[in-house]
Amino acid sequence: MILELLGPEPDPLRAFSVLLRLVQYVSCLSAAGLAIFAMGFGRMQEAGDAAACRRLTLAMVAAGLVSSLAWLVAQVALASGDDPFDAEIWEIMLGSGPGTSVLVTWAGLIAVAVATQVGRAGLVLGAVGVLAVTASFTQVGHTTQHQPRWLLATALVVHLLAAAFWAGSLWPLAIASRRAGPRAASMVEAWARAASWVVAGLVLAGAALAWLLVGQLDLLVTTAYGWSLLTKVALVGTLLGFAAWHRFRLTPALAAGAPGSGARLAASIRWEIVVMVLVLWAVAEMTSTSPRPEGV
Repeated sequence: MILELLGPEPDPLRAFSVLLRLVQYVSCLSAAGLAIFAMGFGRMQEAGDAAACRRLTLAMVAAGLVSSLAWLVAQVALASGDDPFDAEIWEIMLGSGPGTSVLVTWAGLIAVAVATQVGRAGLVLGAVGVLAVTASFTQVGHTTQHQPRWLLATALVVHLLAAAFWAGSLWPLAIASRRAGPRAASMVEAWARAASWVVAGLVLAGAALAWLLVGQLDLLVTTAYGWSLLTKVALVGTLLGFAAWHRFRLTPALAAGAPGSGARLAASIRWEIVVMVLVLWAVAEMTSTSPRPEGV
């Protein structure tokens, strides 16, 4: 978005496409992550908190459906020279990666929505929906243009599943922390233990993706993609700092029933949400440029 507007030839339509990609990342990964949280920790939530999370999941599903379709419309407009209604380009798009990606996204989001309404009985459907949402991103982008394709796709799905788990958990954790009490502390502690393994998977898969796509350290500081990647890494480092602060200071204080500990943890998680959105913005910027110059 910003890269497109600051370039020598600003392209507002392409910048708008990047913005739509950001909204799609936030909504789709949040919907998938909220579903993962409900499957793993929903039974530990207060009834009112679980209901609020179900409503948020449905809102994110709706935003994901709209933003993914709008992104596809923008791709048609870009490919046709600013004509979003070009029938020939629509036929090409629907039969290629972008169309497949959006259709799989829609199928996954609808499965998540249905599973959210069904509850525990929809566990398998929800899991399939989450996997479909994350796998949909393997149909477009840099992982489709480099080899080994299977390894890139696998690393991307693992990376996105971990990112969805983290992003989608922040809101329910903030709600629970604000309530405080032994039940909230128990849930936050259980989530933190699981998150330690998930974050390790996120970092390893992200490192594998970066190496396979960039391949040369000098490209990190000589390409727009490299600078976007470094920005993402710095922001993820900030998220890891939040996670360590919560795990070793704020969560123990919540478990001990320290006065004001719940409010402090909830406020810190809200800032973590802001940083998470910035991480996804950096990822959206990465989609608008190539990891390697031509011929490299």
